[in-house]
Amino acid sequence: PIPAIPAAASTLAEFQPGEQPALQQTLAGEIQESAARLNRLVGNLLDMTRLESGKVKPRLEWCDLADLVNVALRRNETELARHPVKLQLPKGLPLVRMDFVLMEQALNNLLLNAAAYTAAGTPVEIIAAGGAGEVSLTVADRGPGLPPESLPHVFEKFYRVPGAPPGGTGLGLSIVKGFVEAHGGRVEARNRDGGGAQFTLYLPVESSPEPRLEPVA
Repeated sequence: PIPAIPAAASTLAEFQPGEQPALQQTLAGEIQESAARLNRLVGNLLDMTRLESGKVKPRLEWCDLADLVNVALRRNETELARHPVKLQLPKGLPLVRMDFVLMEQALNNLLLNAAAYTAAGTPVEIIAAGGAGEVSLTVADRGPGLPPESLPHVFEKFYRVPGAPPGGTGLGLSIVKGFVEAHGGRVEARNRDGGGAQFTLYLPVESSPEPRLEPVA
């Protein structure tokens, strides 16, 4: 993104007011998109530095998985605009003690990954479920899936799947793994029946606080 920003800005600066407005708008869009990519790149580098220095200490609070999903979807609305999003968020899921900011970043990375590696028009699914002592949150797509030889390595730092589109750093999934493991959880990647890949986060569940009862008059 760094070379693209000054190139587009330099060309844009040469136009007179009102000259070729469609092209000016295209160049402005390229600057915005490249700036967003650069911001994500810097954020990923900072997150990896924090993980490697041992300075990631989750601030645990009781959180609702549905709230986490809704916030992440709003943040990635532009990136997911070309993908129908399907939600499976059953009622009655337990509250989870988590650092909302860290887990939102983990979910953001999975959603961006799904949007970047799948064709426009293919769905992205978000599936939450409860199990014995843990909850799971899955981001699934209908893209090309993962080469079998890549499955053991996708969460490694700087690893990129062969044939991946240019521009990535190979840090997004390793950050997901680091943030989830900082919560005492685990991550899993696999290919889906019928095509596509899915990434699942598992977080431990503790006894949630009892609801506060108001005194009866």
